[in-house]
Amino acid sequence: MTDTDNSFSPLRFFEYDHDPGNYCLMLSDMRMVDVSDVFEAAGHLGNGYDWTGVARSVVRSDAPDLADRFGYDPEAGTFVAYGTDPAALRQLGGLLQGAFHDRAKLAELIRSAEPDWFD
Repeated sequence: MTDTDNSFSPLRFFEYDHDPGNYCLMLSDMRMVDVSDVFEAAGHLGNGYDWTGVARSVVRSDAPDLADRFGYDPEAGTFVAYGTDPAALRQLGGLLQGAFHDRAKLAELIRSAEPDWFD
């Protein structure tokens, strides 16, 4: 993987070395634990699947034009959004970074999400 933009910390944005033109926005479980209490207060684990719920929620509320511009491939220990549209993934990165660093915003995104968007 080639880091192309680290300005979304704690998320990482990069282009796949093995698949040029395809990009990834990733949040690892090592960083998810920093805000796991916000998820736990809402009855969720705060894992990669739950971060996908947050991503869907922030797209619906703040950037509906992004809805079909990338896909999700989470695991329990990793949130991943991927696709060929780096601008869309960067925009999502900024939105998720903002939620990560604003516990009230994160809690609202969790509350306003569809229940089946979570693990």
